Amino acid sequence: METMRSRRNLCGQVVHDLGCQILAGKVKPGDPLPQEAVLCDKMGVSRTVIREAIKSLAAKGLVDSRAKRGTIVLPNRSWNYLDPEVLDWQSQADTSDSQLFFLTEFRQAIEPAAAALAAERATEEQLESIRDAFERMEQHTDSVEEFLQADLEFHSEILHAAGNLFFSPVANVIHVSLASSLRVTNRQASDNRTSIPPHRKVLDAISDRDPEGAREAMRSLLDDAEARIKKATKAASK
Repeated sequence: METMRSRRNLCGQVVHDLGCQILAGKVKPGDPLPQEAVLCDKMGVSRTVIREAIKSLAAKGLVDSRAKRGTIVLPNRSWNYLDPEVLDWQSQADTSDSQLFFLTEFRQAIEPAAAALAAERATEEQLESIRDAFERMEQHTDSVEEFLQADLEFHSEILHAAGNLFFSPVANVIHVSLASSLRVTNRQASDNRTSIPPHRKVLDAISDRDPEGAREAMRSLLDDAEARIKKATKAASK
């Protein structure tokens, strides 16, 4: 059992290292990964670990492995950006804040619709979960990390309350986007406090079973977040 656990740990490390290299562009789409023997020697692991790692990368859409041809990095349009690890590697590789803006655009396309659906479909239990997350946001405006966790839960609960199973995987994207966004825009307690009123409008519209009101409130919240991101990144670049 210990050997199996160790192999899983080694495989995870190899997946992480190779994934980071691919997302950082150190191995470009169309290029081959080094041969198994080279990877074994370079990373100090067995062929079994390398093969398991390659299978994991292939499942994420990063590579294609075939006999006699080797393992080739696929075009980035094949990469599964909804995968939490791929998102994490991309965030580590991104030095221009482009991912943050792309993720914000994605949220602007998805979350207003989710809020409208939540206003129509949320159960009383789900509404209570959204309210609870909001109340914890209010309680923890003085703590960046605790506010972040409550804010993440607020948005995730709305996605789940939409009543559409295809929204659930999107929670991974929202989690990374919101975490990155708040670390840029909410660096002080006063920043957290200004976030409360627009979130309250979203909560009130969903609680009132007002789909269009919820859609517009969420759209306004995200437009405000985009403006704050642009302001913060511009200030940081000076």
